[in-house]
Amino acid sequence: VAIASSGPIAVYRDRTPDEIRDIYVVRHVDGRWSPPRPIHNDGWRIAACPVNGPAIAADGDRVVVAWFTGADDTARVHVAFSDDAGNTFSLPTRVDNGSPAGRVDVVLQPDGSALVSWLERTAVPGAQGGGGESAEVRVRRVRSDGTLAQWATVARSSVARASGFPQMVATARGEVFFAWTAPGSPSAVRVARAILRRSPEGGA
Repeated sequence: VAIASSGPIAVYRDRTPDEIRDIYVVRHVDGRWSPPRPIHNDGWRIAACPVNGPAIAADGDRVVVAWFTGADDTARVHVAFSDDAGNTFSLPTRVDNGSPAGRVDVVLQPDGSALVSWLERTAVPGAQGGGGESAEVRVRRVRSDGTLAQWATVARSSVARASGFPQMVATARGEVFFAWTAPGSPSAVRVARAILRRSPEGGA
C-alpha cells in the first residue's frame, strides 16, 4: 500500500477462477474503493501459491509498481509508472538480468525515476558445483520512459525462503538504505548504505 494524492493505493497478486496470478490495483477515492483491475495482463497461469508479491511507492500523482511474473515460462521483473495517482499505468519495463527470483522492492527518486531491487539467481539449478540457490541482491534505476541505468550488486544472497524479501528506504539527502537477511546458522539481518550520484544521462 502507498499513499498518493488521491488516497491509498493497494497492489496485490490476484487469483482468477482459471488460476491467472497477475498483479491488480485498487484505489481509495472519494470514500470508496475502486473495482480491482490489472496493472498489466501478464497472463501468468499457475496452479500454486507464488510468494512473490508486488512493491509500490507513491509521491503525489507519481506512482510506481514493481513485480515478478513467470508468464510464458519466463521469469521476469517488471516495473510500471503512473502519473495520475494510479488511475492508469504505463506499459511495463523489464529490469532483471535474465534469471530473477523476484522478491522485489521499489522507491521513487526526486527526478521521477525509480530504484528497483530484486534477487537474481547466479547459479543454474542442478549444475555441477552450482548449488542452485545462489543469488544476489541487485538494484537498478529506471526512468518513467523505460530507460534503464546499469544494474549494481548490493550483496550476495540466496533464493532460499530464509533469505526473505530485501527492502529499500530512500532519504531526501540522496541516500538509499538496503536491508536483507543473510541465511546461516544463525541468520543475520544486514544493512548497506549507498549515495546516489546523478550522471548527465540520469544513471545512478
